[in-house]
Amino acid sequence: MKLYDLALADIDVRPSPFCWLAKFALLHKGLEFETEPLRFAEKHNYPDQDHGRVPILRDGDHIISDSANIIAYLEKSYPGERIVATPGEQAAADFYNSWVGANLFPALGPVMFVRVHAAVHEDDKEYFRSSREKRFGQTLEELSMTPGLKEKAEASLQVLSAPLVRHKFLGGDKPNLSDYIVFSPFMWQRVTTSETFYETPQAVGAWQERMLDLFDGYARKAKTLGDKTAA
Repeated sequence: MKLYDLALADIDVRPSPFCWLAKFALLHKGLEFETEPLRFAEKHNYPDQDHGRVPILRDGDHIISDSANIIAYLEKSYPGERIVATPGEQAAADFYNSWVGANLFPALGPVMFVRVHAAVHEDDKEYFRSSREKRFGQTLEELSMTPGLKEKAEASLQVLSAPLVRHKFLGGDKPNLSDYIVFSPFMWQRVTTSETFYETPQAVGAWQERMLDLFDGYARKAKTLGDKTAA
């Protein structure tokens, strides 16, 4: 299997939260895969040019685009270790997906975009800036100065800490799709910057450490900006 993965100027630095979600799904299934780095503006190299975004998974003759479609494909084609085992787990994952979109991404995104822009390849900078500024109607610098981001992040993490005070993972005793959905944006932050602009509750921080240790420390070993050695 080959997973096409979004890369910065350093092709070993891979921050995309959606690609991380697909990687966690593959790891959860115990499937062997390799990653293929693609930059933002390399649309001509995307195996699914109609889709034009990563992650994209190539499995033999099958090409699957979008992390949700990849997860559904893996669950159908490789049913051994379920990523979501019950309708209740799927309902929880749907909730966390909505929560991330409504709370976590709006808190992290304005700060992250300007940092990612600084780290993308020179050929990607114009595309990255213009696409994001068109979406939000502000410059990246103006977006990064959005009032109340610290408070928004901390309020979101207080909500997240509630289940993690009682459980090792959002999936209970073991991680499942809910954990991967929520943790992937934190990998976006971890890979791109060592800076923090909010306080992390103890229960959330402990869960993050457990997530980094999964799969023989796959996420912990991922190369970050400033790291001199690729994973």
